[in-house]
Amino acid sequence: MEQKTKCNLEILNMVSDFEEMSSAGENIYLSEKSFLDIIDYYQDENQYDKAISVVDIAISQFNYRAEFYICKAKLLSRMNKPKECIQVLNIAEKIAPFELEIKLIKIKIYAYLGKVEDALNILNNLTSYVSESDRAEVLISESYIHEVNQDYHAMYEVLKDAIILDPANQEALDRFWFSIEFSKNYFGAISFLNAILDETPYSYMAWYNLGEAYSCVGEYDKAIFALEYAFIIKEDFQNAYFECAELCLQVKKFSKALSIYNEAINLFGVDEDILLNIADCHRELGNLSAAKYNLYKALKYDPYNDEVYFKLGVCYSLEKNWNNAIKSFHKAIAIEENTEEYFLELAEAYYTLGSYEKADFFYRKATTIAPEESHYWAKYATFLIKTGEKKLALQLLEKAEDFTFGADILYCKAAALLLNNEESATSTLEEALKEEFHTHKILFDIEPELALDKNIVAMIDYYKRETQGQ
Repeated sequence: MEQKTKCNLEILNMVSDFEEMSSAGENIYLSEKSFLDIIDYYQDENQYDKAISVVDIAISQFNYRAEFYICKAKLLSRMNKPKECIQVLNIAEKIAPFELEIKLIKIKIYAYLGKVEDALNILNNLTSYVSESDRAEVLISESYIHEVNQDYHAMYEVLKDAIILDPANQEALDRFWFSIEFSKNYFGAISFLNAILDETPYSYMAWYNLGEAYSCVGEYDKAIFALEYAFIIKEDFQNAYFECAELCLQVKKFSKALSIYNEAINLFGVDEDILLNIADCHRELGNLSAAKYNLYKALKYDPYNDEVYFKLGVCYSLEKNWNNAIKSFHKAIAIEENTEEYFLELAEAYYTLGSYEKADFFYRKATTIAPEESHYWAKYATFLIKTGEKKLALQLLEKAEDFTFGADILYCKAAALLLNNEESATSTLEEALKEEFHTHKILFDIEPELALDKNIVAMIDYYKRETQGQ
């Protein structure tokens, strides 16, 4: 660590001296290594314009060194200047006509420009004489051609071959996930990556790709394990931390997610998205004060974030602090007025306080914004039934059928018909039980006394046996 710090200080001093000389308009003469170190520094800082200016000075001093032209071409590629990149590579090729790296970059750039034939011509010429030790790099370049052609299975296969040849090749492993995702070859990738990890167990990108593949096939525990291994091996692997934490959050492993987020904050710092996720963890764990604390911290980053206000409203609702909940929901809606979930929660809060007229307005607003979602119609109908408006609920549910369909709507309709003693109630309930048995408790949420009706209980028991027998 001491050596690394010393090295970093040397480079910083070198960059500082370079900038002073440059500002003073002095002629700059450095060693090749010093130029490359300064270029790498600016590249790592994403200061590509500065890196290019250093390369140009290096080229003026070492104008017959292809290495600096290649370096400039790579920078131009990163800056999305492919045509300028090709011009520089053409100069480099005159200096070093047999330099493999020049040809590999050309293949990628031509593929990017859609000049597939030109890329293939270079590739075909290479394959006749390239050495076995360089074959992995050639296969990686070939993968760019397959990507442009949208032949993701071929892309997957050549990258797989490249990884077999060079299991530690970072570019091959980086691109491999892209090919897995687009070819949908998750199970094949899982088998292959496990085999690679048997040989190279400390390949953090292989673990990361394995975790992503497991996640896509629903093997969440294995995915979390693999992603965790990725950032254990490479402590500064930011994507692995956040992918792992978000997956833990998704599968309700809130304590583990919280632990990973806190670890990531110590390494990478904090932003409003992380604070929102941390707040979600605390809320789900019942730590409402901690959840609100993190949400208010998030507001310092962006005081106009509607999602923060909405989540504050949810926390206040869980505390039964309805007035603050309502204020928060209104603030969220003032910023974003087309999110149905915001209106639903606001309606529920007004309903709990007995403000039925306001509740009715906001329930209706939710169904207007998202008429295709049965959930909002069911919530609105439940409100109407509970407030004694059974006929209005039935009218609403008939209107809902013009836009959507769902078992929740059928159960609401059955509840309204049963409470209204309508003859069609039994057939509607039967239809709902056939459609989706496990949501039948909606009936008893609407009217608990329906659980005392022997005929209803008998019908539910019958369909329970039918469901279990399937």
